[in-house]
Amino acid sequence: MVKKLVVLAVLLLVSACGVKPTPVVAAGPAPTLRVPATDGRGTDLILYFVLDDRVAPVARSSDGVAGVEAALSMLLAGPSTDERADGYTTALPRPSGAITVTPGSPATIGVPFPLRPLTGAGINQLVCTAFAALAAQGGYATGGTVALAGPDVLLPYQTCQA
Repeated sequence: MVKKLVVLAVLLLVSACGVKPTPVVAAGPAPTLRVPATDGRGTDLILYFVLDDRVAPVARSSDGVAGVEAALSMLLAGPSTDERADGYTTALPRPSGAITVTPGSPATIGVPFPLRPLTGAGINQLVCTAFAALAAQGGYATGGTVALAGPDVLLPYQTCQA
């Protein structure tokens, strides 16, 4: 009998933790990634900048055909005045040359600056922006990776870590 009372007391203590059940709270629709069915004309570009030490997406409108090179050029130009006011920064240098994209397995993105001094955030800015631009064009990176090439090193098989 005492054993049953002890077990009952323990069960009452454990079950009476004070947390009351609540109903489901509606929070709106689930987030989605919009991939336009066009050839990239007049679509928003997704660029990745640094916010609070993390890589975060920013939508920018494009006036014409927006390819990977155009998206990366916009990225390398840095955050806009409004984006800077919102706390966005970049871990990338200002370029002094052109960006190239060479198809292959994986596709290779060539940048005109050394890659070794870049932080992980800088690498992710490049890779995630390239993936977003490929998705906007209806293209995909083979195996979910791209290679980065600079004048100092080739960094193969990079994935977006945003």
